[in-house]
Amino acid sequence: MELSPVSASLGAMGSLTRKLDAHLDAVHKDEIGKLTTRLLKLSGARDPPITATYWMKEVGELSYDMDNCVDAEADWIQKLPAFMARVREANRRYDRYMLESVPGRKDISAAVDHRLPAADVGRKPDPAVGLHAKGGAVDRLRQLLTDDGKKELKVVSIVGVGGIGKTTLAKQLWREGKLQGFDCRAFVRTAKKPDMRRTLRSILAQVRPHQPPVANEVHDLIHDISEHLKNRRYFLIVDDLSDTSVWDVASRAFPEANHGSRIITTTEIEDVALACCGYQSRYIFKMEPLCVSYSKELFSSAVFCSGEKYCSQLDEVSDEIIRRCAGLPHSIISIASALASQLKADAVENREQTGDRWKYIQTSVLDNLPANTTSNEILKQVLNFCCNSLPICLQTCLLYLSLYPENYIIFKEDIMKQWAAEDFIRAPTQKDILEVAGSYFDKLVNMGLIQHIDVDYSDKVFYYAVHPIVHGLITSKCTEANFITLIDYSQRKMQFSDKVRRLSLQFGSATYATIPASTSTRLSQVRSLAFIGLMSCLPSLLEFKLLRVLILHVWGDPPRSSFQLEGVSEVPLLRYLQVTCNLTVQLPYQMQGLQHLETLEINARVAAVPFDIVHLGSLLHLRLGGGTELPDMTACIPQKNVTLDPPSASAGMAILLDNSCSPPDSVKTIELLQPIQKLPKWIGQLTKLCILKIVVRELLRDDISTLQGLPALTILSLHVRRRPTEIILFQRGSVAALKYFEFRCGVLHLAFEEGAMRNLQRLTLGFNAHRGEEYGHFIHGIEHLSNVQEIKGIIGAATGAEDNDWRAAESAFKDAIRKHPSYPSNVSVKASGMVDEEYGPPEKQPGIQNKSLNKI
Repeated sequence: MELSPVSASLGAMGSLTRKLDAHLDAVHKDEIGKLTTRLLKLSGARDPPITATYWMKEVGELSYDMDNCVDAEADWIQKLPAFMARVREANRRYDRYMLESVPGRKDISAAVDHRLPAADVGRKPDPAVGLHAKGGAVDRLRQLLTDDGKKELKVVSIVGVGGIGKTTLAKQLWREGKLQGFDCRAFVRTAKKPDMRRTLRSILAQVRPHQPPVANEVHDLIHDISEHLKNRRYFLIVDDLSDTSVWDVASRAFPEANHGSRIITTTEIEDVALACCGYQSRYIFKMEPLCVSYSKELFSSAVFCSGEKYCSQLDEVSDEIIRRCAGLPHSIISIASALASQLKADAVENREQTGDRWKYIQTSVLDNLPANTTSNEILKQVLNFCCNSLPICLQTCLLYLSLYPENYIIFKEDIMKQWAAEDFIRAPTQKDILEVAGSYFDKLVNMGLIQHIDVDYSDKVFYYAVHPIVHGLITSKCTEANFITLIDYSQRKMQFSDKVRRLSLQFGSATYATIPASTSTRLSQVRSLAFIGLMSCLPSLLEFKLLRVLILHVWGDPPRSSFQLEGVSEVPLLRYLQVTCNLTVQLPYQMQGLQHLETLEINARVAAVPFDIVHLGSLLHLRLGGGTELPDMTACIPQKNVTLDPPSASAGMAILLDNSCSPPDSVKTIELLQPIQKLPKWIGQLTKLCILKIVVRELLRDDISTLQGLPALTILSLHVRRRPTEIILFQRGSVAALKYFEFRCGVLHLAFEEGAMRNLQRLTLGFNAHRGEEYGHFIHGIEHLSNVQEIKGIIGAATGAEDNDWRAAESAFKDAIRKHPSYPSNVSVKASGMVDEEYGPPEKQPGIQNKSLNKI
């Protein structure tokens, strides 16, 4: 079975069936049901004949045509007989071509359980990291970076074949960077078709996070980066370099001052590695394949790390699989993850793990892996095998990621919402769709098809990218199947199907890229549009009347100062809208017509928000960028789970929440991640609220009273910018349903009475070490949280704090937590970047915190 997007057709067919239910008689329903069942059966065929492939493609086009007609045309009922004739003809062709005899899929399959996931498996630690440390690679690389003690800039290049673990090793050092006293750091990944503006903007945004890039020209970006770094000690990783030209440009932004800065580059090409380190070969770190014993250890740990029962037969059949992986960690982990999924599927189906069964699994794998070939070909075949062994629903989701360019940073939450808007997700109920989508994403990560790009100090993954080899595979398949049409600024010849369903315009920094005029008539059927490029190349949105998903990553050059988005109001079927822009976005004056819109995410300043946004009855997720002033948003929250998620990286945002007007009582989830002045009183009225994540500038004792009466609250994340002027006390019986509590504040003044949070299982506390601070009993009553199973301390360093101040804060935290009954087995402490702090008048009153503590 090769990669197939047929699940998208099934999603369209399912959506269509729901819409037509009241308008079809039993005969018509039977015809559509039969067509859907047959499409599902053929979707699982291994190596289907050409007749089956064409039949599935035609049925997919039929499902899209019907769905679009029902949604967009007023006279669709009159056109229904013609569509039903096409349905009957498709069923007749199925019989005529004898497609019922096409055998189903019997090969190894990475099964997916569509029930709700029990845990976020995508955040498991990379098993290869321990082997890098065990084999001494981490120590040797660290020594190469630091052994001479020189203060000038040093560049070390990691070189090795694809899949050998260059990025994993570099990330291990990346995680240690802050502990070594670096002022700022950045991790950037390049592509074979480089976009230098995007690369440099990414570096600048990371080293200067509180001041988003304004410049757009390459020379201006280089200047801004260089100016910011020239008096700082920085640590950078430039990953996956494939040509010296990218390094030649980017390196001009890295000042060679005597501050002890370090850069790591990774590449498969030794000449590129030499150029990066100034042709000093002693600064090249060559990676070698794993030995057989380490390969076996990695294979076994990857197969059984999810709790699958160990099978002795694995030892008998794994040797040849391991040999063919040639010591490449990525290949070993990907194959092992596919086998782990098969073990899980066998357990669900009560299939006995016999010797014959294991031999069949071994044969299924080895038939797809070449012997005695190059390392790059091994990795390509392994990843191709893993892609093809995915369930149909996951294949479609993976293929969809070719909307983005190679090595483009993606975010899990964004992708989940896009899959949901496209009806790709099969979930038990409508409310479970995002949770199941998250489990799909995690499965792709675990198999190495999507890669972690950055991990912060608390092991929370932020950034991802599709593996470059996988990106090439899915891009080719999408073009072949007319699933996504890609227009690349570097393309010289372009071929288009009669109907373009999904369009990706990857124009990068090209100034004059456009859609060929001959294709404009084929764009009326586009359901998803992703545009990445300069504003001058953006086509008119009025050409795309049937869009469900619109992704605009747009950059404008001077003298432009705003991005006009008025045309979006003329796209009535839109479900998902995301705009990332360096200019001010001007939304339409009215948006009430977008009644299907579920996600509105503007990662830019918005000039004004239309007041009729409160009438968007389907809106679930809202994010607006810095400097935006909102109307009273509380009335727009529908009767279901809601996320209000402004980006924390944007400064100066004012959220105008009227305490006299509250969301409906049925709201279950609220996230306000950009600081508001204080906790709104209406939160205390939300008796069904389950999840609350909020950032406030100040927190008073009355605010805690507001929270303590929420009977259904199970997750609470509370970030406070200013140090409290009085103790934050959780009283007996408060928030009884709470299972997870995260609290971050520059200074902790927390107390828990006996009987508070009696069901709490996980506790995360974040604060800053301050120069010369005496902590005393800054956490009181921790022993009363007897059901807590895990306690994490996240300690940052305020301006001026030194290493001894951090150690004093760590010691004080452990002394406070020591009173918990299960200390120390459930306690961990990690260093972090500075916990966000704002300084106000209370901090000018010495000793006020001690007076508050004495009241306990």
